[in-house]
Amino acid sequence: MCPGKNCPVKQKCSRFTNEVLGRQDFFGEAPYNFITNSCEHLMNQCPDENKIRLKAYEIWQQMGYQDGKSVEHWLQAEKELIELGTYT
Repeated sequence: MCPGKNCPVKQKCSRFTNEVLGRQDFFGEAPYNFITNSCEHLMNQCPDENKIRLKAYEIWQQMGYQDGKSVEHWLQAEKELIELGTYT
């Protein structure tokens, strides 16, 4: 688990956003490296953009190729992939 203090990617990281269940280990400080603008411990909870794109395309096909619904299809695809735990 991560305290997330001053970390710019904490809302995308399951080490920060997951619910604390019982006794768990925590980083003393957020491990984000501001010099390299990265965190080697990041556990991304967001699906890969290409997977979202493919899922949104499938939804668009299933919905009869409706125009003007791309944002809704994207958000639905993202939600479905998150629910499935398909992050990368």
